[in-house]
Amino acid sequence: MLPAPLKSALFALHRSQIYEPRNRRVAEGVAQRIGRAASLLDVGCGDGNTAQRVAEMVGATDVQGVEVQIRPEQLIPIKEFDGNTLPFPDASFDAVMIADVLHHADNQAQLLKECVRVARNCVVVKDHFSFGPVSHQMLKWLDEAGNAAASVPVRARYFTMPEFVEMVTGAGAKVAALEWPFIIHSPPWRWIMPSELQFMARLEPTKA
Repeated sequence: MLPAPLKSALFALHRSQIYEPRNRRVAEGVAQRIGRAASLLDVGCGDGNTAQRVAEMVGATDVQGVEVQIRPEQLIPIKEFDGNTLPFPDASFDAVMIADVLHHADNQAQLLKECVRVARNCVVVKDHFSFGPVSHQMLKWLDEAGNAAASVPVRARYFTMPEFVEMVTGAGAKVAALEWPFIIHSPPWRWIMPSELQFMARLEPTKA
């Protein structure tokens, strides 16, 4: 068990050196793939920090989020949900974003299908690809470090690229754009957390 002062110092270092730069790059990447949108939903939004940044960049005046566990601090309107079903009608938002959340889901295929259902134009996904036991374990360690401050449980349900494409097709969408590897960290952290494990994709609904 780490002493409280050391634990606090490590969390502060993680926030300034990893969390904040990561949030900025994710927000910029999501906004680039959305283009312009009047409404935005962030699935698994945390406190809404990233969604707020994206909304400013894409011109969204209606920005909302959903979370399994709502945090005390909220930068956008946030609704609680069960992790599987989104509490919105079909095509409720121009764009939906889901950043580093899909690998936490109980039913990844169901959650992605829900994201596509409530999206009019696109769903932007930021997540990880796993390439075997070594990369899977590396992702798990990094996930545990990144989610420790918020006490988010790590389920380590990472998927391969073919599995992701299969999920997208099953959700009634297509991969319109894919950036892989996605550079999310600066050196020296990039050498520890390889960009090859990161991706960002724009999905577009295919069904009427």
